[in-house]
Amino acid sequence: MKSVKFFPRVLVVALLWGGAVSCQSNSPSVQSTQVEGVVNENVNVEQFADLIENGPEGLLLDVRTDREFSMGHIKGASQIDFYRNDFQEELAKLDPDVPVYVYCRSGNRSGQAAKMMKQMGFKTVYNLQGGIGAWTRTQPVAK
Repeated sequence: MKSVKFFPRVLVVALLWGGAVSCQSNSPSVQSTQVEGVVNENVNVEQFADLIENGPEGLLLDVRTDREFSMGHIKGASQIDFYRNDFQEELAKLDPDVPVYVYCRSGNRSGQAAKMMKQMGFKTVYNLQGGIGAWTRTQPVAK
């Protein structure tokens, strides 16, 4: 994952001016919420691939089971099983200031995980819409 040394310019400018930023997109494939410096977005495969390659350096997180992860995952991903009893405790060990790029099989578990992370105070979370199922139709996976 390529490191980017700046935050999205719109966010920085808004924070400096003390204004609130409302992210809206004309694209139905992006659902974004931004409140007081918090970004929580559902993004499509192309946007997700661009973010993990060119966006701010962060954590690529697979929330599928060990078995699912071993069958193939996005290169460079770390894994925490959403179904583990200590899933939220494991998330709490992560730095909430580091952007998280999260995915699962279909986007359901990762969407729930993204909401959970937002409630836990994570500043930036991007959820892959359609999960690895959508990813594998256009992008390679590691085994």
